[in-house]
Amino acid sequence: MTRLGLLPVVAFAGLAADPAGAFPVTVQNCFEQAVFDAPPQRVVVNDTNMVQTFIDLGLLDHVVGVSGIGGVEHVIDAPPGVVDSLNQFSERYPTLEAILGQDPDFMFAGWFYGFNEAQGITPWALADFGIATYTMRESCIRIGRREPISMDTLYEDILNLGRIFDIEDRTEALVADWRNRVAAVSAQVAQATERPRMMYCGNCSTADPPLSIGAEGTPRLLMEMAGGENIFNDIPDSYVRVSWEEVVARDPQWILVSDHRTTAEQSIEHLLQDPQLQGVEAIRERRFITATYPQRSPSTRNVETLERIARTLHPDLFEP
Repeated sequence: MTRLGLLPVVAFAGLAADPAGAFPVTVQNCFEQAVFDAPPQRVVVNDTNMVQTFIDLGLLDHVVGVSGIGGVEHVIDAPPGVVDSLNQFSERYPTLEAILGQDPDFMFAGWFYGFNEAQGITPWALADFGIATYTMRESCIRIGRREPISMDTLYEDILNLGRIFDIEDRTEALVADWRNRVAAVSAQVAQATERPRMMYCGNCSTADPPLSIGAEGTPRLLMEMAGGENIFNDIPDSYVRVSWEEVVARDPQWILVSDHRTTAEQSIEHLLQDPQLQGVEAIRERRFITATYPQRSPSTRNVETLERIARTLHPDLFEP
């Protein structure tokens, strides 16, 4: 059993004076609960999707450092100068020493989005130094069984961050808007007579086995809610390596291409040139949809990505 499953409820005291909201607050944090006596004041955030979320929620005044965005800063959507102003204390995933060097009281990350037991970067390791954490809900599948992924998996993260940072009015309004927009997409997609076969393709610029998505990842959720059908739904995991032979056998009609450290252009060029893939319908017909890391990983940009995928797959169901 992972050590996380043995952790008791832990209370974390914020560094601020008495907050305006109703504290303490308790939030579900993977398979445990965490109690916060005040909003965190010295926050470190890992990875582009979570940095994007903090920007969109207006929480940068709490952030003392970010990591994991080196070389891909351009995919973060922010007003001019905002990303450049961030203290990027580690270009890739940080070491424990680098995190401690920021003197934080809170870290927002996910399992294999910064938290990694082999590297000693875990919620319990940070708790030993008095650092509270919140774990991105999607990633909890990496250490135990959570509920099947749904839009509520994303909503829970946003609402919990709202409670932790005393911005509940902001996050509740945001989630209410998302619910309405997702419902509108679902109502239109319900009229579709066909659900095209889809594949998520990450690191697809070489002959090496590509990174795709099983039944428990956000790209699968977005593809299926948009009216597609994930060809690797039989794999009960999130991000997984698959073989090109299996891709050919399952013959996707559309490919959702990741645009991150391997750019979408590099991946599409390989897909179009690899002789063994030329019989795949999506490649033969050049049916590609691209998505940046924040767009296809859990973040405040998922709903707009869902809308875009749905309109691409089923243009006849949506008004121009």
